[in-house]
Amino acid sequence: MTNRIKWISSLAVATAVSLVSFSSSAAELSNADAPSKTVKAWDLDMTNPEDLQTLYARVQEAASDVCKGEAKRYYRTTRRQAPLGWTAQCTKEAMDGAVSEIANPRLAALHTRASRETTGLL
Repeated sequence: MTNRIKWISSLAVATAVSLVSFSSSAAELSNADAPSKTVKAWDLDMTNPEDLQTLYARVQEAASDVCKGEAKRYYRTTRRQAPLGWTAQCTKEAMDGAVSEIANPRLAALHTRASRETTGLL
């Protein structure tokens, strides 16, 4: 099951990033070409709240890294900065996708709480 979570986390981040594009050239990327980052989960117990928090932090870091990398790639190819707020939106959508794909109710609840805190909706 942990191998499944690693693969799904990576796929979900890549899929979410590929759905958010800067331009038509970015939209031409297939899911196979989309940037991704593997999230290590083999050392975690998905029934342990602390381990779920660790997984969430790892997925969040991976999503952020991939989205920042895409913003840099965009700058290198266009010499224009990514639109204001793009990296944050990309990371949010990558997190939403990853949590959905992992399909762990406790992780989903953690993500919902974290999302509400971020947006100020408590």
